[in-house]
Amino acid sequence: MAADRGTWTRPRGEAWGNDAQRAVLHAIAEDAARRSGYKVVAIEALRSDGNLEFVAIAGDADARDELLGKASPLDLDRIVSFSTDLDGWKFIPGEAMDDDTREWLAGYGHIPDLPPSDLPDAWTGEDRLVQLLTNEDGELRGTLYLDEPRTGRRPTQRTMAAVNAEIAVLCEAVVSIVERELYGEQVRMVSQARAARQAVRPGLEIGEFLGELSGAMVAAMQVHTVDVLLAGAPAPALEPYRAFFEEHMRRVWLRHGHLVVEPTQTWGVTERSVATPEVLAEAMERRGVGSWLLVPIGMGEEYLGSMGLGRAPDEARWIDSEINAAKAVASDVATVVLEARLMQRERELNAEIRDISDYRRDMVLTLAHELRNPVSVLFSHLEMLAMDVPEASDGPIGESMDAMDRASRRIASMIEDLMALATVSDTDRSADIATVDLSALVRDTCEFLAPTASSGGVHLRTEVADGLVVVGEADGLQRMVANLVSNACKYTAAGGDVRVRLEPATRGSDGPAGVRLVCADSGIGIAESALEHVFTPFFRAPDPEARKRPGTGLGLAIMERVVKGHDGTIEVASVLGEGTTFTVWLPVGPPIDVP
Repeated sequence: MAADRGTWTRPRGEAWGNDAQRAVLHAIAEDAARRSGYKVVAIEALRSDGNLEFVAIAGDADARDELLGKASPLDLDRIVSFSTDLDGWKFIPGEAMDDDTREWLAGYGHIPDLPPSDLPDAWTGEDRLVQLLTNEDGELRGTLYLDEPRTGRRPTQRTMAAVNAEIAVLCEAVVSIVERELYGEQVRMVSQARAARQAVRPGLEIGEFLGELSGAMVAAMQVHTVDVLLAGAPAPALEPYRAFFEEHMRRVWLRHGHLVVEPTQTWGVTERSVATPEVLAEAMERRGVGSWLLVPIGMGEEYLGSMGLGRAPDEARWIDSEINAAKAVASDVATVVLEARLMQRERELNAEIRDISDYRRDMVLTLAHELRNPVSVLFSHLEMLAMDVPEASDGPIGESMDAMDRASRRIASMIEDLMALATVSDTDRSADIATVDLSALVRDTCEFLAPTASSGGVHLRTEVADGLVVVGEADGLQRMVANLVSNACKYTAAGGDVRVRLEPATRGSDGPAGVRLVCADSGIGIAESALEHVFTPFFRAPDPEARKRPGTGLGLAIMERVVKGHDGTIEVASVLGEGTTFTVWLPVGPPIDVP
């Protein structure tokens, strides 16, 4: 009932089922009229919007013309409050009703014009006899009315027991049909929409994806048009009306509703229908549709857009189960939109990260190149001073020149490391990939560094298997091995040991074949708190012993990038004061496309 007493608002009609289902229910109603002893039988189906709709009426042409396809709000109190239970049926004598209920019946029902009767228990035009049709779980699915008994008398327990014996199976059939329509049509439409979604090519931008999805849904479903309008995005087919859609559909989303739009009336804005706004009528004409189902798209409290499913003017009206299915489809579309936005944002962030990485690499290379020239000049002048003024090599001047020489060499070393780090970090660079004899490379590197180790009193021991090859960049692998061994020698005190071992090894119990390079030293070790940072560029352990050794903090970062660039792994284990072990694993053997 509307706000004003006595004004009754009828919900949108003809919103349940299809013609075939209605025909079956009409046949059931006619059969029930023959079997029950009542002239008129009317069946109402409960829609998911909470309204009842007359879907079959037998025995009264006037009632059929007046009520068939019409809907009314579910109001069980009006049935139960004044009724008497007769073997599962609710009988409501006309004289038991109050004035408000009579008005309600006048607004939503039909009162036949019956002649007066002298029978003491005569049936009157205002009498009502109804059964609430429920499923096995007690959920209401519809109602079945009997009217105008052929005996002219009101029902009793005995007569209704006889009626039940005749039409109970018909009542069960009505419940089954209503439930099939409730779930079956919805499942069909959702399945069609999801099949359309799967037909869309993967990896498209959101605009292209929605365009292909709309076309696929039109092909798969009983719709003439599909429009998906995203909030804030252009809508070529409906651009003049985009602001109107966003403003109104956002409110529809917040109340979890939908709109059914026809040329003259629109349902879903309020409890009653309203005149279709001119802008919507114009948009419908532009799209060539006679009825439009508009469903908002969103997630949580966020409104994302709206989906419009259109049917041509000569096509069927939107029914209840299709509206439910459209809401499920809109939920799927919302998920797709959010996923697409996340992917787009991920692509944007990756692009930003690449830009930052490129900028950092370019900055490092530029800085290294700019430093290289002045350092070269400094070296040249130091050499010239040493040659031209031999006596300057003694005393305070000599000490200053030695300090400048050490500082220059440290800067030169850092320049080389910076350039090496920038080079190995550049994933877009073209590297010289070939098969590399890693056994020979490790032996040659250890032989080259042996004098350095010996001069520091460090025993360098090697155990290298023959014939182990990997596919990769020889310069990068040589730099990785050299950094690994030189670091071990640098952080090992005189009398200590550095052991280098190269052997075949698989990754895991049944993983790919590869080689394992292990470099273990008995040096100063690394504190546990520092282990997770050792591969970070410019990181140096805070331990005082480590700080005594010169270094840039770039060697391990270079090693890690070289190893990862070769699809390998690098691990470190260390005990402070006892030593450190680095373990590198690299895949072995050339790939198919490398000779």
